[in-house]
Amino acid sequence: MGNINISGLIVVIGTPGSGKTRVAKLIAESLGCRYLNVGELSLEKGYVLGRDEERGSYIIDEERVREELSRIEDTIVVETISPYAIPQDKVSLVIVVRCRPSILLERLRGRGYSKSKIRENLEYEAIDGPLFDAMQIADVDKIVEIDGCEGNDEEIYDALRGIKKGVGRFNWSQDFLSILEEI
Repeated sequence: MGNINISGLIVVIGTPGSGKTRVAKLIAESLGCRYLNVGELSLEKGYVLGRDEERGSYIIDEERVREELSRIEDTIVVETISPYAIPQDKVSLVIVVRCRPSILLERLRGRGYSKSKIRENLEYEAIDGPLFDAMQIADVDKIVEIDGCEGNDEEIYDALRGIKKGVGRFNWSQDFLSILEEI
C-alpha cells in the first residue's frame, strides 16, 4: 500500500449501516494500529447517560469519551456516529463513509431497525448529515468522503495516501426520493 505516515486519531464517521465498521477495521489493520468503537467504549467504561427508548439506543456521555480519547497518544482508528465525542486537537484524518439511501434501506431493514429509525437515518444520509458531522471535528482539508456502497478498498487506501476526491461529491437526494414510499 505504500508508506503512510498518519498519527493521532483517524476518525471514521457515517450513518449506521454505511460500512463504517468494515472501513475502520480495514484501516486499523492496514496501518497496524488499534481500532476503537466509541459506542463499545462507552458501554465498557460506563460512559452512558441513559437510554433513548424512542430510538432504541444509548445516550453516551460525550464529554467523558472525549476526555478518554484526549489521553491517547498512539495512532488509533476511532469509529463513531457522535462527532462531539471526538477531541478536535487529536484528529489527523476524518473518513466519512457515505451510502446510497436505497442500499441503506435494505441494510437497516436487515438489522431489524424500526420504520422511524430507518427513515431518520435515510434522511440524515440524504441531507449530508455525516459530512456536516465531520466538519464539526476537522477542517475540510482533513476530511475525505468515501463510497460505502460497493466496498471499494482502493478508495480507502487513496484516502490514507492523501489522494482526495473532494467533499460534497455525493448527492443522494434523487435516490432518497425514489424510495420515499417504501419507508
